[in-house]
Amino acid sequence: MAAALIGIVLLVVVHQLHAPPISVGRALPPGKVRPQLVNAGFYAMLLAPDGSLWAWGGLLNQGAPASLSLKDSFSRIPHRVGSDSNWTQLACCGNGQVALKNDGSLWIWGFKQPGPNPTRIGTDTNWSQICTDLLNGPILCLKTDGSLWTWDPADHSMLASPANTNSPPVPRMIGTDRDWRMIGAGGKTDFALKSNGTLWEWETEGVGSNPLTPRQVVPETNWQAISANASIFVALKTDGTIWTTSSNLATVAPALVPDLTRELTQIGPDTDWAEVCAGGYAFYARKKDGSWWACGWRRDGPSGLPAKIKAVASPQRLPFDFDAWAVSGAIYQTAMLGKDGKLWTWGWRLGIPQSRGARKKFESFVAPAVKRFPSLGFLNQSDVDHTPRLVWELPAEVRRSLGSEPKSATKNFTN
Repeated sequence: MAAALIGIVLLVVVHQLHAPPISVGRALPPGKVRPQLVNAGFYAMLLAPDGSLWAWGGLLNQGAPASLSLKDSFSRIPHRVGSDSNWTQLACCGNGQVALKNDGSLWIWGFKQPGPNPTRIGTDTNWSQICTDLLNGPILCLKTDGSLWTWDPADHSMLASPANTNSPPVPRMIGTDRDWRMIGAGGKTDFALKSNGTLWEWETEGVGSNPLTPRQVVPETNWQAISANASIFVALKTDGTIWTTSSNLATVAPALVPDLTRELTQIGPDTDWAEVCAGGYAFYARKKDGSWWACGWRRDGPSGLPAKIKAVASPQRLPFDFDAWAVSGAIYQTAMLGKDGKLWTWGWRLGIPQSRGARKKFESFVAPAVKRFPSLGFLNQSDVDHTPRLVWELPAEVRRSLGSEPKSATKNFTN
């Protein structure tokens, strides 16, 4: 037993000495599209700056990307989806994925459609924005003419042509207005901004018979950006303030919003916010100085803050800095692609396979030591990272398309 404990101590030392540092490298040249990360709970997808799609994650019997082959469905690192490099936007949920190409066409995977390959929706070439709720809500779309559209792939009662349930869905227009500018799918409630800076919402439950009539939330006309995901909605004003409305406001920011309310509520007094990103039960926000902040329920540590902090009651600065190309939060995990092409995650690690017999025996053997010394927790095959983990870097094929060499110099910094 003593020899085993000595071995464990040595493992601790080696682990600490070889722990990969957080690093920020030289920024890559901009690509032809803005990168995008999308978390769907059990898997995640990346739209790379060269227009290619990548996916990773998945668990046995849990939402693996429909566009991946079986052998790649439970991967810890991204695998390329198809060979096309002309994608411009991406949205995902547990049932499937929807994406836009640079010719303005609209495509879907999964959603009980036959086959793992993308299916084109109609022949229109003027789609401009797409989004869907993490928890399998209806898909929301904008066209370049400012019109607003939606469909629920699982609810053929709301489709324009529902006769053949195996045929691709046909979106339907919401109202008649053609001055919509930005959309956010929030599960039971969807949101949108108009070009005049006004904020609107409508309920999506019972969508088959619901006329889906947007209503203006508040009279203000200075709304700049919105982000919605599951039960969280966050909005940014042109004056640099951030606001939220949710049935779970007391969870999102309990120190600032102690009571349940559907009223739009300002999150703190700060007026220097520049970007917002809604997660499953929390949100991230970037200030004008480049710092990132988190607020809400951690749920297995997605905020990147110390493990002992279970809820972030008001916006708290993350203990690490990064220059993000794309950020995406989910119920369990957060992913960040730096402008240097490195992909970091924290929270629940995706693509964790079931433990084998030998691993289970080892974890059972070290369990008493781990219980007595929690710092030895890394000996177990934990699926939760409370600090950022470097998962992957954009491969050479993507870097070359950006006019960059496959490798770039990096510098280390500490938490």
